[in-house]
Amino acid sequence: MTRLTKEIKEEICRNAIEQSPANKELAKVNENLSKLALDVFNDTATNKRLEEFFEIRERIEKLPFEGGCFYEKSYIRCNFGGMYYSLHAPEDIIFFEFKEIPTYPAEHEFTKKFLQLDCKRESLKNRIKSLQAEIMAILNSCTTLEKLQKVWVESVNFLDGVEFDAIKTNLPAIKIADLNEKLGISQ
Repeated sequence: MTRLTKEIKEEICRNAIEQSPANKELAKVNENLSKLALDVFNDTATNKRLEEFFEIRERIEKLPFEGGCFYEKSYIRCNFGGMYYSLHAPEDIIFFEFKEIPTYPAEHEFTKKFLQLDCKRESLKNRIKSLQAEIMAILNSCTTLEKLQKVWVESVNFLDGVEFDAIKTNLPAIKIADLNEKLGISQ
């Protein structure tokens, strides 16, 4: 009989959430937000500006002085219709920080796209939290793996990578007479 510890329950829940359609949709939305970050960066930093930037950077690096630095970021700060937000760059892409934050009015295409993606992202996060609460309610109603498999047959799909320790379900036998003696209680 394998007992379901808190760690095992959390691992099963994590595995179930990772395989859920909501989590896969959330990954796509985050990918689209990263693409939007790249679009914003490319909109602000034109090819001509980037070429000038790299020429200046190369000249500065050749100088014998310290201090000519440019800030590399994995995100870009934006203002969409008065809301400040940091959009993360796609993997393996580095942004350089702008002096001024790119600002887009409420009716701009980027703002509309951001608001749509952000709303969907928040909705998916709430769905995942709700799903997590439902899964944990089922897991917390079971004390053993055997009972879980009776209550939720499909849970076997989420056991990959879960380490089960051989937990003894019997408590150690304690002699009452020895305990009373240690406590100074005479019979």
